[in-house]
Formats: sequence, C-alpha cells, structure tokens
Amino acid sequence: MRHEQMSLLTESIYDAAVDPEGWSRVMQLLKQQLSTQLEGLYYLDSGSRSMRTVHAGGLTEPFRRSFDQCFFQRDNPWTRSKPLHKPGVVRTDERLAAYFGDPQILRKSQYYNDWMRPQHVNHTIGTTLLSEGGSIFNLTLLRPADVGSFTTDEVKSFARVCGHFRRAMRIAMRLDAFAAQRSMTYDALDCLRYGVAFLNLDGKLLYCNAVTEALIEIGNGLTVRHGRLAAVDGAAQRKLAALLQYFANDPSGAKELSPEHTVINRGDDARPLVLSAIRLSTHRRAFVTAQPTILLMIVDPDAAMPTAIELIRQLYQLTQAEARLAHALLTGGNLRQAADKAGMTYETARWYLKLLFQKTDTKRQAELVARLLSAVAVPLKAPS
Repeated sequence: MRHEQMSLLTESIYDAAVDPEGWSRVMQLLKQQLSTQLEGLYYLDSGSRSMRTVHAGGLTEPFRRSFDQCFFQRDNPWTRSKPLHKPGVVRTDERLAAYFGDPQILRKSQYYNDWMRPQHVNHTIGTTLLSEGGSIFNLTLLRPADVGSFTTDEVKSFARVCGHFRRAMRIAMRLDAFAAQRSMTYDALDCLRYGVAFLNLDGKLLYCNAVTEALIEIGNGLTVRHGRLAAVDGAAQRKLAALLQYFANDPSGAKELSPEHTVINRGDDARPLVLSAIRLSTHRRAFVTAQPTILLMIVDPDAAMPTAIELIRQLYQLTQAEARLAHALLTGGNLRQAADKAGMTYETARWYLKLLFQKTDTKRQAELVARLLSAVAVPLKAPS
C-alpha cells in the first residue's frame, strides 16, 4: 500500500472514531486498495451465536441474515481456532490451514460451501480488534479466487491498518462513554425543579436545564439577548450584570465556590426569582468548556415544592429544625436570611449549619445547597 494511500486511510479511520458515519468511507478505501468483494466491521457474540454489523459492504440482505446460521456450524474451522482470534493477530485462510495442518480445512466446511462459495469469495483476511465481555469486534475482508490470495506485503499493510483501527475504536469507546455520562448528567439536571444555567464570564449561555429553558421561553423574568442570559426588567438586568462582573473580575479564582446572590424582579405580581451564583474553576471539564464558568441556580418561589422539607429530612435523618433551615437555604440568600425564614436566630442557624455539613458530608454552604438540590430532584414525566 503506497504511502499516500496509507495516509488517507489512516486519516479516515480516526475521523470515523469521532463520526461513525465515516466507517463506510474507511471500508470503501480498504475495498479499493485490497481489491476485496466483501468487507465487514462487526461484533461477534459466541454466547448468543449472533453478529451485529457496523458496516457490511457488498453483502446482500439474504446472506446477512444467513450468516449466523452458517458461521456457527460445528465444522467451521474459524470457530475452533481460538489462538487466531486473539486481538492483533492477522487471520488469513493460509494461516488457518497452517494451524490445522490441512490446506483444505476451510473449503470442506459447511460455512464455506453454503455462505462463501455462493458469493464467489475464496480468500479471507481479518483480525479481532477488541475482545471484551464475551463479545469480539472483528474486521474481515474477502475477495474472489481470480484476484488471488493476500500477498505478504498486503498482510503487512493490513496489520499496520489494524493498529490504527484498534486505537480509533478505543477513542470511539471513550467518546461514547463520555457522551453517555454527559447525557445522564443533563437528564439529572432536567429532573430538578430549580433552574440551573452555566455561563461563561461574559454571560454567554453555555447550557441550561429544562426549568431555566421554560423561564426563558415565556420571558418569566429571564431572557436571552445575543446569546447571553439577561433579565427582562432593566433594573434586574443591572443587578444580574453586576453579579456576573463580580466573578469576571477575579482572575485568581479566589471566589470559586463562594456563592453570591441576587433577586430578579418580575411583572404580574409574581414573586422575584432568587439567583445564587458560583464560579467554577477551569479544571472542571464535565461541561462544554475548560474556561472559567459561572453556575447559576435559579429558584422560583411560585414553583416551590411543598414536600421538599420532608424529603430532605428523611434522606439525611434531620430534625424538623435542621430540615427547615436546609429548605430555607434552598430558596436562596445568605445564612442570616435563611435563619429568618426558618424562624430561628442567626446564632442558632450557625449551629444547625454545622450539623447539616456533618450529616450531608459537605463543607461549604454552596456545596450543601448543591447536594440538597440533587436530593429533592424528582423525575419529570411526560404527560400521558
């Protein structure tokens, strides 16, 4: 395989790791460069005796459906040659014959005569890219007899290509795992009855959960202007801008996990939204940016949860007084304001706050609020 061909193929393999639609192009390039007729990238599960394809080039639907039945026959030598299925080993029909000491071992099998021969394919090259949890991920290419068997140079080129395949597949698996984790994180945030928004230091909206999105959509105190979160009311917007500026003017990051609060007035006699802001550090990469990020927690008093106090009390084995303070902290404001809402003195609230830290395994008020927010989350169900 020429250097230009190998470079193009390698680039396409790593592109496909990011975009699965790219595997078709990769297999097409292999087809052109190795003169194959059938190309398969697939999972093979020996337990369920089934194949799940990622790409199957040149394979008609009837032969795809009959593969499982034909391949998992007892006389198929490919199912009885485990050393050739170790990841990284290149398989060819010549190596299969050498393993059994019988040049005709494959051609005597039902798999060859019922599946390969009717498709006019005679020579095989393949490898196991990954083998995990009883499922193996295979790359297999087949070509007709008139093209000839795979040469030594072709086998070497295929082995180099497979090294890139394995690395690309591991990249794809890590990306899939991250995407799944991120999706679960977003789903969890959407379960909250409190608004959550992530902003950069300029106020650009990076992400918001379902509650915040609903507030923005109906203009209920908040809106988005030129991609930035803003308050509908002019006076409230100045307070919101001042809050964001407070964190933006802190290049040292000293204000990380130090919450600040403000209220956003709304019309129609609705009670103000209570906003709590925390600056997240640059090393937190769970969301879309590695730059400093501001987390806003938005409480709508008109959408308060009547059962939140009981949920918190039961989950963390709190006394009624501790639960009242915890719930008051969730509605925003500082400890003194929360003490007033909970009907206790500031000194008493300080004592109960220490107990809350112990029972929730937290150390700061912002961390406590985040823990309690997740505790009172409830699944959102679509209307039936």
